[in-house]
Amino acid sequence: MSDQRGDADVPTVKASADGIAGLQRNSVEMPPSAYIRRAAETVSPQPIDNHLERIALLMDQSIRIPGTDIRFGLDPVIGFFFPVAGDAIGAIVSAYIVLVSVKYGLPKIVIARMVFNIAADFVVGSIPFLGDAADFVWKVNTRNLRLLNKYASGKRGSFWSDWAWVLILFGVLFVLLFGVIALIFWAFKASGRWII
Repeated sequence: MSDQRGDADVPTVKASADGIAGLQRNSVEMPPSAYIRRAAETVSPQPIDNHLERIALLMDQSIRIPGTDIRFGLDPVIGFFFPVAGDAIGAIVSAYIVLVSVKYGLPKIVIARMVFNIAADFVVGSIPFLGDAADFVWKVNTRNLRLLNKYASGKRGSFWSDWAWVLILFGVLFVLLFGVIALIFWAFKASGRWII
């Protein structure tokens, strides 16, 4: 006996912008092979560097508030307990992520954007209480990894000009970090509320 189902009974997948809407019989919206191709295009690619993914997870999303989907990492916690020094530590970890990312052939504008993200996180994070709240939302390492995963060519590696560009940007970032720290210490000293 042969199978008498024919094409009329073959389930097809009804696709929508956000994935599978359901299986329907006798429907010709989209054949399964076309859906599989479409789904493969929408799935996020594998991370470029798993080591950097783990660092970003630790710094930005390692702690979950029970009963919610709200996640945060060590970056806002360190910044809260050690006001400016914690933000500087977070900036150094973020700088490491950018330095490792350079070897994947990122365009210079993307590297500049990554360093800008670090600078913005440090400057805003240095503001007491407001900066700590912003650290819960900004998640600089996750943002920079999204840029890495989106723009890494992987084909060309890095050139000396990429490293020179990074050194210039980090030089500016270092001057900014040192300037903010010096300004805060000067403000405490001038106000007579010297803590240390």
